[in-house]
Amino acid sequence: MILWRHIGLFSSSLAFLKSDFTDWDCRRVDSKLVLWNTLREVAVAEADAAESALFTVPNLVSTASDFETSPEAIETLFSECPLGTIFLLEIALGSCMLNRGQYSFEPCEATGKRLMEFMFQRNVSIAVLLTTVWPIKQAFDMEFVYGFGTDTASQWHTFQNDPFHKCAGMSAGSKEWELLQDLIWTAVRSEHMVFAKVRDFIFHEDIQDLVTDQLEQPQSFVPECFLGWVATLLIKASVTWHMESFVYFSYEQVLKGYLADLTFWEFFGSTWLLSVLLGQVCVMHRTINEMDFWGSELLKDPHINSIGSLRLKASPIFSATAAAVLGEGARAYRVNGESRLLTYAVYVWGEAFLKWLPAYIKRFHSLAVYNLMVFGDTATYQVCSAIQRAVCLQLDTKNSLHRYTIPLALMNLGVDAFILDFDIYPFQDPTPVLISELESYSVMPEFLISGSFGDACICNALAFYRSTPSLRDFIRPFFVKAERLAPWLPDRARPGIAWAVLDPGVQFSSSANLETSGWAGDAEDIVIYHFFYGAWLDAEVAMAIDVKDREMFDIFYNTSCGKEPQVCEDRRNQRIRKHLVANRRGDVRNHTERACFSLPYSSVDLEPVPKTGLGKLSRA
Repeated sequence: MILWRHIGLFSSSLAFLKSDFTDWDCRRVDSKLVLWNTLREVAVAEADAAESALFTVPNLVSTASDFETSPEAIETLFSECPLGTIFLLEIALGSCMLNRGQYSFEPCEATGKRLMEFMFQRNVSIAVLLTTVWPIKQAFDMEFVYGFGTDTASQWHTFQNDPFHKCAGMSAGSKEWELLQDLIWTAVRSEHMVFAKVRDFIFHEDIQDLVTDQLEQPQSFVPECFLGWVATLLIKASVTWHMESFVYFSYEQVLKGYLADLTFWEFFGSTWLLSVLLGQVCVMHRTINEMDFWGSELLKDPHINSIGSLRLKASPIFSATAAAVLGEGARAYRVNGESRLLTYAVYVWGEAFLKWLPAYIKRFHSLAVYNLMVFGDTATYQVCSAIQRAVCLQLDTKNSLHRYTIPLALMNLGVDAFILDFDIYPFQDPTPVLISELESYSVMPEFLISGSFGDACICNALAFYRSTPSLRDFIRPFFVKAERLAPWLPDRARPGIAWAVLDPGVQFSSSANLETSGWAGDAEDIVIYHFFYGAWLDAEVAMAIDVKDREMFDIFYNTSCGKEPQVCEDRRNQRIRKHLVANRRGDVRNHTERACFSLPYSSVDLEPVPKTGLGKLSRA
């Protein structure tokens, strides 16, 4: 039975406010106890090498053992570097269980209890645990514990074979919990993502009814099969993480209550494989939790007399952005008689994309669009800087949240921002069409976003942000969720905004890579075309991705063919026309009542990157 004794702690601690982003990676911590940067680099190198379990690496084990028996020292370390401390406790627990915990929980109980507290009872989000540079997920791998259960003289055997914990004979309506456990084991043994095996179970109407009761009545809901229910919520969280991220935070808040009540042996040693399931909630690669921008530059309006003054008292990237606004990075435009500043911005890195960056920039310049800001790492900056009149900004951290930091920084400078994906092609200057679109509404939209051709979905490949107080406040919760990770915010932090969808039929259309995408009408009316490259998944997701068409950039941006320039340009235009014809869905976009649904895993060709060891698991 879940007691929810930690709910007050979560509610109060998640509501705190700070002036800057948390240094989760501990890059700026000045500690007298641990060299956090060195420890993190060693841990990452060992995890990437994957030659042995992390809790058997001598340097890591010795560092952990220096502090694990001193609660005061551990608290000091946690105050300095929460994630680094959690990682050290994982190492200490793994080493303890391997060497002294074969028969009894007791030798490792103090370390395990402290680890569970720091992971699930303190103000550390599950999302941060799973995406941090610290190899916390890799340190979860303690598969040897399941082998302990084969010894009938051990506590592990008694626990793992307890009918209550296995939920023997228990069911949720017509679905027996033991079936779910069998499906989880089958998936893990075969090194498959668990969701694919348990899809029918967790989406069964009897389970869905329980989920509804859980989310609507969290404090009164009592699951019959406690560990099976935690497993179900972990699997549900993994689905929403990748497909409905807004909903994910509802599951995280519920999960933290359950996980806070688990013992370390239930989490690491249960036959429900909870630590394995938590690792599958997120299949993203480890993320650097650095923003480059300072928190004050994003989370509140800067109180300045002029943009120029920011160059003297701001982060390097914010200062550079301000300088770009003063230069060619922003241009004046008029909407309903009001003079405003507008910039187009793209964020890109990676060798596969940089080869096309010169042609991308030059295409915008050919349309007289010079107010294009290109954000990216050092390599991006170098390629961009070689292009005459290009506006280049060095943003070294590779973080998907820059999709929101960039427009928010620009809006805080008083600039309207049109944020572009890299896998797009502009057929004409978007500014006149944008002005016409904004002026066509009785209430001018603050936010415009591209839409789906065949259903009610939206797509942030193209997103226009008009700098208004309400839109700035609306965007800021994205950072609160990602950085502070509060699952809710006060009403004042979620203002209503006026927004609309850019024409998905032809003006701001897409290739027909999906059942619900494509375009219709006259190609001369296309303003910006999104050709759905898809290989961003290779860079961000720890899965093997089958990208169906890797020639898209070559079609649109290859301006050379080994012949005369005009011959090559004619060839390129011919290939573009051929592509457009192949992706055209008729003369007009018909009205559709089709709702927006998340794509099921079955419609995406995904396979998990092999994970050493899991295939060896066997049940006690």
